[in-house]
Amino acid sequence: MSRLLLLSGLILLGVGCAGSHANSRVGEPAYSLGHPDGEPLLVQGQYITGPASSLVIAEDSMRGRFRDQPVSLTWTWQEVTGAVAEHETRLELAEGDDTRIWGSFGGIPVDLTLDKEWLYGNVGGCGYALQRNEDGFVGQWSCGGPLEEDLRVAFPSPLLERSLGERASMMTLMLVNFTKTYSPSVSLARFIRPRNATVGDKTVNVQP
Repeated sequence: MSRLLLLSGLILLGVGCAGSHANSRVGEPAYSLGHPDGEPLLVQGQYITGPASSLVIAEDSMRGRFRDQPVSLTWTWQEVTGAVAEHETRLELAEGDDTRIWGSFGGIPVDLTLDKEWLYGNVGGCGYALQRNEDGFVGQWSCGGPLEEDLRVAFPSPLLERSLGERASMMTLMLVNFTKTYSPSVSLARFIRPRNATVGDKTVNVQP
């Protein structure tokens, strides 16, 4: 009899915990993340979900699976470390007049700069020069081929209010999810920028 009561209690506890996780997302706004050509991702509260992705965000970490690959990241105000798809991740972070994110994300080189108007830099072999709007970013990109216009990636304004490590992780995830080819580093000299800028060891001539 005591075993039956104990088993019943454990079942009820499990159901209660599952219910609390489900209810934590009830009523929270849901935001699309990234570009439809990648896996469609949805951010709702502290969860990122997609057909092959399920990630949980804590105060200083992100864990779960992204495109069926394991993800385990932790962050501070200076770096994001951990592993994506069993490849080491180490992103350096710096925030001042603009935000810098550079290093490696799951073995993919990353060098991004975000200011009040623009997100620009490289992820893998792809280069981006994207201007902010309410729903995310829109602008130019190239993955070693012709320069293409009017790329739109979703990263709604409320996500920019999250902590630096969380923002950096989601922003990099947004572009990694869309990046299809990892060719040698793309020259950014062809991109239209708001001002002269140095990205990594490259000096970009910006035209109005």
